Amino acid sequence: MKSKESEYRELFHAEALENFEELNRLFTDLENDHSDSHAINSIFRIVHTLKGNAMGMGFNDIAELTHVMEDVMGSVQQGSMALNKDLFDSLFKANDKLGALIDALKTNEKVSYLGIKTKLFVLLEKHVKAVEIKTDQAPKEETQKAVVEPAVSQEIDEENRKEMLDFIKEKEAGSPSEDASKYQTMKSEITFTDVIQIPVKKMDELMTLVGQLIIERDRLITLNSEDGKRTSEFEGLQRLTSDLQYGVMNARMVQVGFLFNKFHRIVRDVASIESKNVGLVLQGTECEIDRNILKIMSDAMIHLVRNAVSHGIENSDFRKEKGKPEKGTIILSAHYEKDNVVIEVSDDGNGIDAKIIRNKIVEKGLASKELAQHLSDDEVIMYIFEPGFSNAEKITEISGRGVGMDVVKKAAESIGGQIKVDTEVGMGTTIKLNLPSSMALKGALLFDLEGQEYAVALSYTEAVISLTKNEIHRITDGLMAQYLDQTIPIIFLKDIINLESLSDCQKDGALHQSFEETEEEKKLDVVVLSYAGKLLGVVVDRLLQQKEIIEKSMVRPLEKIQLLSGTTILGNGKVCLVIDVTTISDLMFKTLAQKTVESEN
Repeated sequence: MKSKESEYRELFHAEALENFEELNRLFTDLENDHSDSHAINSIFRIVHTLKGNAMGMGFNDIAELTHVMEDVMGSVQQGSMALNKDLFDSLFKANDKLGALIDALKTNEKVSYLGIKTKLFVLLEKHVKAVEIKTDQAPKEETQKAVVEPAVSQEIDEENRKEMLDFIKEKEAGSPSEDASKYQTMKSEITFTDVIQIPVKKMDELMTLVGQLIIERDRLITLNSEDGKRTSEFEGLQRLTSDLQYGVMNARMVQVGFLFNKFHRIVRDVASIESKNVGLVLQGTECEIDRNILKIMSDAMIHLVRNAVSHGIENSDFRKEKGKPEKGTIILSAHYEKDNVVIEVSDDGNGIDAKIIRNKIVEKGLASKELAQHLSDDEVIMYIFEPGFSNAEKITEISGRGVGMDVVKKAAESIGGQIKVDTEVGMGTTIKLNLPSSMALKGALLFDLEGQEYAVALSYTEAVISLTKNEIHRITDGLMAQYLDQTIPIIFLKDIINLESLSDCQKDGALHQSFEETEEEKKLDVVVLSYAGKLLGVVVDRLLQQKEIIEKSMVRPLEKIQLLSGTTILGNGKVCLVIDVTTISDLMFKTLAQKTVESEN
């Protein structure tokens, strides 16, 4: 397995080689049209970025050469240094040396570059002297020292010294140096990187084709099993298609550090606006997750981090009074949990006070006073993810925890994820996002309901149990049963499916019809679902099997059906509907809570 250093080195080499080739094209364009400002700006940006990346990786030779090229292009960009044949010859030679230095990362060959670097400094020196004569703003000796000193301030080996002297002699005598002659006669070579970049759209199309291949495979196996033929003959096909499927999935995976590293600047900017002292700590950046999931969650992560800094972390004076370090800390971490990736955003700030949230949800009309008092602290805190909720005391550029937090919940639920909040007043808050590692393939439990096959994501499935009607009890307007020494609500999914509108579940007896019609001793298949820390038992007609499916989103006009999150096609060719657990769970618990309050009143 490759080390992280070798992976970063490979990525740098691939990007640097692309930059080298792009610079060749841009230098050519600029030589043809000296007024091409786009080419000038692009060259400056590329060498500046390459310099920074090289410095970060410790490739000092590349950093030094690109630094000089950046200085030259900076003067050209400002319009104070004229483009001419001598300058272009030097820039092309410098770029050739840059390409050789990049190749040397693979071959470990020694590349001498100080000669062309010195020549560029000489050209800069001439430019600075011309500016001095024209403007008479700076002492000649200081300017010359400032420009030339970086070129000679390092230890120079014999080979580089010889090349540097050759260029100086060439400048003085006007004759081509040995290196220049070699440049004219050298054999043209094209270099290819070991890394290729593929548009995400092409990867998605490939994943779609693989999904269709899996469906055809399952259909073929199902047809042959129905005819009584052996399915062992398809073991090779199953293995190959599965390997292909997981291969494409792995190609779509990226490290979460790809997203995490972007938050250093976000934390810095928000802390500056809020006049706070905040540091960012990254953990578990090597965890891999589907790129599409990371893209979907990027805006949500921005909301979480911005709100953690703005509303979570206190100002330095307040923290000092409370005995905390003056500098607050935001921790972005990731770790694997079964088949999922858990991303956590933690702060050591003031925490979330459930009492304040309880008053806010009543004030904003999100819950009645009676219902708010009946809810537990954990249930109250989850209201920060409701649309329209805000705990900000004043509206600022960066508002309080809760502004935009409904975006976080929607994003997580759209990909089958879950969200949880752990908080302690005065100590801090941790928001956990439990996300699937891949969108392409998900485990699902299939079941039958009135002759139609449905699926529910395994990430929401806690257990499968069997109950009789006698073990289910009617309490107020709901149904309850015992599961592992705790009481959980029970619903018959048939009652939900048959509702004309989900709001009809508030009607008396709407969720009891199937219960009343069920025989006393009949065994009922119950799927225990887990969402937002709560358990819910869903009664279905018949359990079928556990299976990995490729879920597709609902298309118009069915995309507005809240009860369903998507569809898939089974091996028998039938369309299977995927139940949206989040909608059912939210609907049932809010309904039960409201009914309980009404019965108590």
